[in-house]
Amino acid sequence: MAELTILDGAMGAMLRAAGLRPGERPEIFGMEHPEIVEKIHRAYVEAGSRVIHANTSGANAHRLADTGCDVEKVISVNVAAAKRAAAGRAKVALAVGPVGERLEPRGTLPFDAAYEVYAQMVRAGEQAGADLVAFESMSDLADVRAAVLAAREQSDLPVWVTMDFDASGRTAVGTTVGCMACTLDGFGVSAMGISGLLGPEEIYPLIEEMRSWTDKPIIVRPSAGLLDPAAGEYHMDASEFARQMDRFRALGVSILGGGCGTTPEFIRRLAQLSPGEEDLRPPKRQGVCSVSHMTEFAGVRIIGERINPTGKERLQRTLLERNFEVVKAYAMEQAAAGADILDININALGVNEAELMPQVVRAIQSVVDLPLQLDSVDSKAIEAGLRACNGRAIVNSVTAAPESLHSILPLVKKYGAAVVGLTMNEEGVPETAQQRLELARRIAQTALSYGIPKREVYIDCLALPVISRQDQAQETLKAVRMVHEQMGLHCVLGVSNISYGMARRGPVTASFLTQAMLCGLDLPIINPNQTAVMDAVAAYRALSGEDKNCEAYFARFPEKE
Repeated sequence: MAELTILDGAMGAMLRAAGLRPGERPEIFGMEHPEIVEKIHRAYVEAGSRVIHANTSGANAHRLADTGCDVEKVISVNVAAAKRAAAGRAKVALAVGPVGERLEPRGTLPFDAAYEVYAQMVRAGEQAGADLVAFESMSDLADVRAAVLAAREQSDLPVWVTMDFDASGRTAVGTTVGCMACTLDGFGVSAMGISGLLGPEEIYPLIEEMRSWTDKPIIVRPSAGLLDPAAGEYHMDASEFARQMDRFRALGVSILGGGCGTTPEFIRRLAQLSPGEEDLRPPKRQGVCSVSHMTEFAGVRIIGERINPTGKERLQRTLLERNFEVVKAYAMEQAAAGADILDININALGVNEAELMPQVVRAIQSVVDLPLQLDSVDSKAIEAGLRACNGRAIVNSVTAAPESLHSILPLVKKYGAAVVGLTMNEEGVPETAQQRLELARRIAQTALSYGIPKREVYIDCLALPVISRQDQAQETLKAVRMVHEQMGLHCVLGVSNISYGMARRGPVTASFLTQAMLCGLDLPIINPNQTAVMDAVAAYRALSGEDKNCEAYFARFPEKE
């Protein structure tokens, strides 16, 4: 049986009832009247709360800038009030709300500035004695990433995250439930969930969606039904609230609390629920995402290869000039042509990759909403790019060489990314498919030792130019089939390498792509602006059944013959 952890309910309404005036900041009120906040906390603890949220949600430097109040002082007094009320019977969460300003590229606040705001709160909360950090009522996944990184790098406290969604399953800035769950599952937060203005009935299908992406403990903190705008009240009573919350136990939800409109009586009824059946199913779905676009791995997914300066003098020149208009144009063209993920390679003579990578990432994220794959052998460039990348990215790549594994895999783990493993080592690319399979196993096993699940390692069996190594085309295909069938991993392949140096490359590339997809390739790195290769993908999807009723095929080729 899964043990239930009962949280507290609303704080704002109870503070208003106790004297908080309109426009007055709850955190400052709590600092000036700690006995009132302590009394409210104690009521929740006596009702059955075993985790209470300190009155600190907006106690950040950005929101307190015009008050003259010290962040550390406000947090210290409010956490102390919660701890006195908890009296060893409950844990105290440092409640942390949004920083209060949109992050780049959709806003103007730099990532590092948001990070510092959250880092200051986390340090102050840990110093004050908080037991965990609970980021609550978040709406932007970029904001969440800055917050979680700050918490993980500044303390050892467990990290919880809840976001506010509307009934469609999106936040105010468009983040989806899947994007949130996929990103935070990779980050390894201790628990995640949904809070906000929705009632239990409206939140239920969103939690079903979240459960399909993660096996982390899930938090549910609904309001007392939907708000009646005319009356300005929530009309669900405590009994009905508990009855509806009881349904979440079947989904394996183990952390329940209340949002707007809930009181200690609501929490008392929650505390009377019996534990549900423990749900130990692993995540059913995989993918990578941006802030608001999920690319789920459920068939062939295209990785666009064009943002690569090799052989592109104009792109090389503009990168050196820090003019990103060509990069943006390539990104938009590939998105329009059907790319699902964009590979970013900026390795050119004279380019400082570590300095330029985050700038390129932000430029691309300002014009397209696709997940990104960061392509570099420079670990500093990879980390800089991952820090700027909103959502869950892929790192391209590691090899089986020890130096590569031990410099890149820790970054993959830290930032919750997926990783491409190249089946080569310090001696180069092996001759046989069996040798490549063995290197793939070494990469996956080493990744696992860093805490990276096997399913998040994607294997590239390496296509070599057929004009110089004709025998290797079939070895690559054999290796793809072996990795797919024996390891059950997703397979990546730079398909166009096969035709390098040949006249009329298109037919060779398209034919090899088709054979590779049949062997298990599901993440081809190709140019989506090339009609022949995209036609091959469309035909394969129709033949494999991925394209249900061939609908996408007929949409691509609407004319009748």
